[in-house]
Amino acid sequence: MRADRIEALLFSTGSTVFALLDAARDPGVVPLLAGGDCPYTSLYRGQSAATYGSYAPYLVQLAPESRVTDRLLQDGWGTSVGLFLGTSLTPEALSHHLRHFLFVTLPNGKRAYFRFYDPRVMRAFLPTCTGEQLDEFLRDAIDWFIVEGNDADTAQVFSRLHGARGFEPRLAFDTVSVAMTA
Repeated sequence: MRADRIEALLFSTGSTVFALLDAARDPGVVPLLAGGDCPYTSLYRGQSAATYGSYAPYLVQLAPESRVTDRLLQDGWGTSVGLFLGTSLTPEALSHHLRHFLFVTLPNGKRAYFRFYDPRVMRAFLPTCTGEQLDEFLRDAIDWFIVEGNDADTAQVFSRLHGARGFEPRLAFDTVSVAMTA
């Protein structure tokens, strides 16, 4: 089954696995998390969290075979509801790191939300990053990203390549079939 193949891919690296989910994309995200079995937190803080909680991005620490993991992989894959990442950071440290990227400054000086947690955005963003941008985005915080491909039968895997000191960070990119087999 596709969900089993994705779950095997997510939990094969030894990294702690998180999902970044977009409650604005799917109103079922908040009820799933509230009734689920995985720890989660909004990337929004303070009044923004209270006001926009129904539409916020959420960081969820996943576990193999958990109810939340199963629902995400069975019902969420292919709907652009979020992406997956691997790290060795604590949930608090990862959340702190990711909050730095919620806004970007546009060329006209205005601030705008950066929806990096949308797999469609991440698929376009990561391959275009300079080494400096990758270093800022990944730091020592993120080992890999897995996002759904352009269709639900593929996953795009972005893995950090750790080079020698003085070299710009780079990403390996691979498209993996997660198609259901008979």
